[in-house]
Amino acid sequence: MAEANRILEGTSPERFDAFLDVHFPTRKIDRVLLVNPPDADSEVFRFETAHRGRNTNFAPYGLGVIAENLRQANIDVRICNLNNLVLRAACEAESADDFDFNSVWQHQLDSAIADFKPDMIGVSCMFTMTHNVFGQVCERAAGHDIPVAIGGVHVSNDVERVMGDIPSADIAFMREGDLAIRRFVNVVRKDLGAENLAQVIFNDGGEKLYADGAVVPSAEEMDVIPALDLMNVSESARYGTIGSFYFLKDRDTRLATVLTNRGCRAQCTFCSVRNFNGVGVRHRSISSVVDEFERLQNDHGIGHVMLLDDDAFKDHRRAISLYNEMVRRGLTLTWDASNGVIASSCTEEVISAAVESGCIALHIGMESGNRQILKEVKKPGTPETFLRAAEVLRKFPDLYSSAYIIIGFPNENISMIRDTMSVSAEMDLDWYRISILQPLPNTPIYESMNEQGLISNTNKSEVRMALGSYGKVNEKQNKLQTSPEEFREMFDSLAADEIPDGEQITDIWFYMNYKMNFHRLFNEKRPLKLEQQRKMLTNLVDIVSPEHGFGLYFLALMEKNAAGQASPATLERLHNQVAASPYWSQRLAAYGLDPESLAAA
Repeated sequence: MAEANRILEGTSPERFDAFLDVHFPTRKIDRVLLVNPPDADSEVFRFETAHRGRNTNFAPYGLGVIAENLRQANIDVRICNLNNLVLRAACEAESADDFDFNSVWQHQLDSAIADFKPDMIGVSCMFTMTHNVFGQVCERAAGHDIPVAIGGVHVSNDVERVMGDIPSADIAFMREGDLAIRRFVNVVRKDLGAENLAQVIFNDGGEKLYADGAVVPSAEEMDVIPALDLMNVSESARYGTIGSFYFLKDRDTRLATVLTNRGCRAQCTFCSVRNFNGVGVRHRSISSVVDEFERLQNDHGIGHVMLLDDDAFKDHRRAISLYNEMVRRGLTLTWDASNGVIASSCTEEVISAAVESGCIALHIGMESGNRQILKEVKKPGTPETFLRAAEVLRKFPDLYSSAYIIIGFPNENISMIRDTMSVSAEMDLDWYRISILQPLPNTPIYESMNEQGLISNTNKSEVRMALGSYGKVNEKQNKLQTSPEEFREMFDSLAADEIPDGEQITDIWFYMNYKMNFHRLFNEKRPLKLEQQRKMLTNLVDIVSPEHGFGLYFLALMEKNAAGQASPATLERLHNQVAASPYWSQRLAAYGLDPESLAAA
């Protein structure tokens, strides 16, 4: 059960009641509108990217859970998913001239508020990159003279700055809101006294009133299937992407998400999971999870699910029992672990059960192949752990296996980066998702880098996540400082103890991405893997980055290796890109990639 609540010393229950009397003068909450903002603001949003369905479009799972909890308290709830509404409008528009980002979300929000007439509006924010438009949505909602509450991972990670930037937010809920919001409603209604408030902050004319303590849902209290009917789960994949492995499914497949547990056993210094979910892992019951899978498949036509778990295989026995129950009930949908799994949990017994139940892909959270870096960032793994996991994964060729890699850790030198490349090559997984470190506020690595002067604490508003369609591979490429010919030689000649600067790290990212992912495809001859990589590369050049020269070249190569010849359409696109782009013609030439060789029989 939840911990006992404690109101911070100096804030009396009477002070909280006075605040609630002003904002809820009738002391009732009968209707709550929950709002999921667009993923990024108008300055970041790119119509062309959204129009081809590239932007991430997760159904708001957390809001769905909160909505169901509120319904159990006899609250009428609606969810306004502005991200989906914006992406739907972008996909359906004939051209950019027919689409206006701000007009779409503002009209949809105003209409939802006018139609529903809520007593409170709750706005959630998951990612740092959403901060600007999150504030705009809160300000717009507050203009309707209705109390605005905020919450979500981003709010919990950096609540002081968030509330300072968004004065229109009257209330902020910290961490998991399932029980805290229900308790808040009961306090507003005077069914509970104000001394029972928890995990909530009130903005009282600029002064903050803090209700400390925690109401953390137990495993039993987590057995809540989200309000799927309010989330419109069957529509999300039509206008965007969900997870990392959607490309393995047919384009018309309906995708959704499921959370089977909360938390993570690891203590990685760059991760904010513990800030939100606390220490350890709490599991929903197997019956509740499989009931949700069944409902998604049978009632909503879902064909594939991305697990939202941060530590899906934490309890081996429980994981195997869950997957066996999915098989026993005859579920036919597939699933993946896009959020990543801990390598030590990838035993043959666990992976076998996962694959049997429909798992088609997963990421290993690897980050680095260097022992010192792994120790410093408190990653629960060693090179040996990663190699053992890879050995298991290679026994299941139907499973598309990948690993997360991060470069640019504090004091990470060239030798350490080479260790990562060496271990990755020995693992021989299907792909490596390489990113440059983006330190998140209120994580240990952020605070450490701030203390070392590597980050200015006054510039927190400039920290943004490079996520999904907003990661902008093209922006990284445009920042390359060195010609490809020079860099290939330079990387091999750099001193082992040299720590790359910000300019060099982008060059290194580009070089690693080519060597660890694309170059190795020259040796791929297995029919199953050729087909998997063909799907991945097709998605890369059709959805993610249509101008990607490496993607076009190696797609033609996969087609040739599989069928004896590359398709004329792919070859034409490749030749057109080389002719039109000095950038890609230079890089293809630098790496010895001759498009003419692909046309030969």
